[in-house]
Amino acid sequence: MDAPFIPQLDRHCPWCGSPQTRLVQRGYTGPTDEVDQYFTCAACDRVTYELVAKTAREMRMGRFRAGGVYQDRATRTRYHVSRILKVGINEYLIYLKPIIGSELGAVPAGA
Repeated sequence: MDAPFIPQLDRHCPWCGSPQTRLVQRGYTGPTDEVDQYFTCAACDRVTYELVAKTAREMRMGRFRAGGVYQDRATRTRYHVSRILKVGINEYLIYLKPIIGSELGAVPAGA
C-alpha cells in the first residue's frame, strides 16, 4: 500500500539537503500500517528513519540505549538514539537522528 504524500515544508533530507521529502507516518489505522516512521527523499531516493519500533526481545538483543548508536545495515547509515519510549506491554519506540558525515554515517563494508 502506498503511503500518502504529505508535504514537509520544514523537513530537508539530511543526506542531500533537498526539501522534496515524503513522510510515512507510523500507525496501524488510516492510509498506512507502518510500524516505523520515516521519510523518503525524491532527490536522492534515500530513507531516513525518525523512529523504529522494537519488541522487548529485540531491545535486549540489540542493547539499545539513549545516547547510543543505531545502525541500519540495509541502507548503510547510522543514527543517534535520542530517546527510548516504552509503549504497551511489548513494544518500544526508538527515536533517531541521523549521523551525517562520511566517517560517521557510513557503515564499513565488512560490518
